[in-house]
Amino acid sequence: MSNSKKVKPQSKPAKPKSKGDILLVWCDNGDTDGKFTEGLVYTLLMAPQIPIVSALRVQGNQIGRQRQTALDHWYNDTDFEWTLWVDSDIHLTAQVLNELWAVANPETIPVVSGLYFISKENEQSIMTPYPALFNWTDDPYVISYVHPVPENSLLRLGAAGFGLLLMHRSVVKAMKEKHGNDYPFFNETGTGKQFVSEDINFFRLMGEAGVPLHANTAAHVKHMKRFAFDMEFYKLFWAMKLLEEKEEENVS
Repeated sequence: MSNSKKVKPQSKPAKPKSKGDILLVWCDNGDTDGKFTEGLVYTLLMAPQIPIVSALRVQGNQIGRQRQTALDHWYNDTDFEWTLWVDSDIHLTAQVLNELWAVANPETIPVVSGLYFISKENEQSIMTPYPALFNWTDDPYVISYVHPVPENSLLRLGAAGFGLLLMHRSVVKAMKEKHGNDYPFFNETGTGKQFVSEDINFFRLMGEAGVPLHANTAAHVKHMKRFAFDMEFYKLFWAMKLLEEKEEENVS
């Protein structure tokens, strides 16, 4: 006589509701960094659960027009719920993409930026790194860096770069309802030393449409310039800066 018992089959767990498909977008001037290509290929191979189903490349030398062309095509000619904007000098990884996708929400977090670093000293041998994450000031031509940047945090902020950005299509809908269907969202403005770039203008218009911007600082990537702008360089640079200031205080 067998002691075995029949076991009632368990039902399969319900699949989580899909947040929608992603269109991968980048703009370039005809050439790209090898690290950029490597990042895209290995991210797609190592993160198959992330629903990137198509890609769009816009080639040219006028970044404002390129971004506007990409946004118009996404919104007007496709039904993809999300775009993942990646600049052609950003090194994307599967871990970073997972960090962005985990927090993105079409209702509460419709736009989330990753973290990368930039510098105003592009011609210097040692460039001062700052996060490409910003808050507004009372001067429309001046933005403040989110610095020091908190690690592994979800931040609400005013503006960011477009180097690594996950965006839901409801963002465009809200901006068109606020500013009009044919309003250009990526204009550069200013004269002389007063200048506002196309990405900062985009986020100002987005904020006026009532759309919140967040950044996930756990999603930090290398920004390929003369060398890799990454979290390690950022922390090392500012630790050395603090040490130099303390040494100067001791001397005085």
